[in-house]
Amino acid sequence: MNDLERYFRRAIQNDTRVAVVGVGSELCRDDAAGMYFAGRLSEKTGLPVGQAGDRLLLIQGGPAPENFTGLVKAFRPDLLLVVDAAYLELPAGSIEILPEERAAGLSFSTHMLPLPMMLAYLKLECACETCLVGIQPATTEQGLGMTRRVQEGAELLADILVKALNA
Repeated sequence: MNDLERYFRRAIQNDTRVAVVGVGSELCRDDAAGMYFAGRLSEKTGLPVGQAGDRLLLIQGGPAPENFTGLVKAFRPDLLLVVDAAYLELPAGSIEILPEERAAGLSFSTHMLPLPMMLAYLKLECACETCLVGIQPATTEQGLGMTRRVQEGAELLADILVKALNA
């Protein structure tokens, strides 16, 4: 079991409400990692993006995830998971949980409001745990289509989360 699996196994119990926000721009190649992740999670759980189930809310926040804070607040999650492409200085497709203090210094690609600020706001408003997960991009140049390694990283993260939700 790796660190991601351990974290989600600890953080997600039978009654844990989880809001997932995938962020990024689909026009900048691997910057779409968070959006792709949310779409894959939707396929794996059967829950449409933009809708809430009993325990799960899935949002594709695009380049302005702060526009969806009202949905997150209305859902009242126990855990808010935000997934984005992030420069981690690791191989493409690598996944890492980013502590709040480290996230503030990372370079995120396309967002209007810095993610750490949005996380801090929702943590206070919802009284929830927050988790920012970064996926290392290979390229964030303009263009359509993600690289295979970044897709594989997002797929792995979706599989880990589904397993934790079903445990």
